[in-house]
Amino acid sequence: MIHNMMEERKKLNRSDVSLPAPLTEEELARLIETVEEREILHAPGHLRANIFSQIQEGKRRERRRALFSYRAQVLVGMAAALAVLFLVPVDGVGAPQIPQFGIPGALYEEETEGADEWERDTLERRRDIEETWKRYRNGQERAYARKKYFRNISEKFTNYRIWED
Repeated sequence: MIHNMMEERKKLNRSDVSLPAPLTEEELARLIETVEEREILHAPGHLRANIFSQIQEGKRRERRRALFSYRAQVLVGMAAALAVLFLVPVDGVGAPQIPQFGIPGALYEEETEGADEWERDTLERRRDIEETWKRYRNGQERAYARKKYFRNISEKFTNYRIWED
């Protein structure tokens, strides 16, 4: 209802205002001549300088904003890298101990001194098997450490979610 009253008031105000009659061709030609001769409308002298200074200021702001964004991304990346370095476990720490089998290097040298070619080949194959076993065992220890690390992270997230609730 109030809206309708406002519209009615605007209509009344519009009807009261008398609009001038459109210019005739003679009056329009005279207006054009006076504008061309006298140059009635002039832009302020500082307008161009103001416009260019505002454009330059906008570009500076955008560059500063882009630089800040880049710096923030770099800092977040560095923080994430440091967090990973501190949180990733060191190989062998906290991993279960797997029994070691094999021939130590000094024993191998002693055994091969008096052995014939066939025995040396057998001992070399056995040493290769032992080295392969060590690599496998080290890989298993690393896999166990990774699993433990990710399990700890998931537990932290689970506990954090519970704290938030």
